[in-house]
Amino acid sequence: MSVSEQAGAGLLQLVERDLQRGTSDLPQLPRGAAEALRLARATDFDVDAAATLAENDPPLAARVLAVANSVLYARGARHVSPRRAVAHIGGAALREVLYQTAYASMIVDVPRFAKVVASDFVHSVATAALSRALARVAPADPDEAFLAGLLHDLGRARCWSLVAKRLPTTRGDDAEALAVVDALHAGAGHALVLKWQLPDAIAEVCLHHHEPGGRKLPAIVAAADILIHTADGTPEPRSPVAALEAIGIDGNLTGEWLERASKEVERARLMTKG
Repeated sequence: MSVSEQAGAGLLQLVERDLQRGTSDLPQLPRGAAEALRLARATDFDVDAAATLAENDPPLAARVLAVANSVLYARGARHVSPRRAVAHIGGAALREVLYQTAYASMIVDVPRFAKVVASDFVHSVATAALSRALARVAPADPDEAFLAGLLHDLGRARCWSLVAKRLPTTRGDDAEALAVVDALHAGAGHALVLKWQLPDAIAEVCLHHHEPGGRKLPAIVAAADILIHTADGTPEPRSPVAALEAIGIDGNLTGEWLERASKEVERARLMTKG
C-alpha cells in the first residue's frame, strides 16, 4: 500500500492490512508462559514444580505474591517468599495464577491503551472462571473451558498495539479504535494461538466465540462472555438467555448465572489487582 493509499484508508483497513501480513513480527511464546501452561494443564498438578517455577520466574513470583497478599487470601498475613505464598493459597488458586501469568506474558505492552488492556484482562479472568462453571453443567471439560475462556480475547491486545501504531497520540479516536478492535480481534487471536501451537480447541474459541454456530466449546465461552459483560455493565447486544439455552441450560436460570457472573467479576478484580 502506497503512502497516498494509506492516507485515504480508514483505520479498520489499515489494521486489517497489518494483520494480513502475518505474525512474523511477533515473539515466540515466552518460555515461562509455556512452562506455566504445561504445569497448569497437567492431569496430576505438581504444586512443588509450580513453586520452583515461581521462585525462578520473576513475573510468576510477583503474581503469586500479589494473590497471596490480596484481600482474597491474605487473612492478616504478609508473604514475601513465593514458596510460602504457594503453600498459603493452595493448589487450585496456584493453577489459576499459572494460567493468568501465562496469559499476561502473551499480551503486547500498549502504554496508550494500558487501561483498556487491563480491563480486557480482568474480563478474561472472570470469563475463564465462569466458563469452567458452565462447562460442569453443559457438560464439557472444565479445565479446557477455563483456558478457552481465559484466552478467548487474546487478539484484543494485539489489535490495540496495531491501532496505537496507526493513530497519532494526539488524536482522540478511541471510539473508532474500539470498533476496530471489536471487529478484528477474533481473527488476530486465532492467528496467535496457531503461531504458538496452543490447542486447536482454543484457536476455535478465539475465532468463533462471537458466533459459535453450534460449536460446543465456543458456545460455552460465548455464554460466559455474554454473562460477564452483562454483569459488569458492558454493552452487550447478545441475549444471555439465548446463550444459556444454546448450551442446554434452562433460560429461567439466567438470573442465578448473572449473580454468579457478578461474583466472578469481583473476584477477578481482586485477584488481578497489583
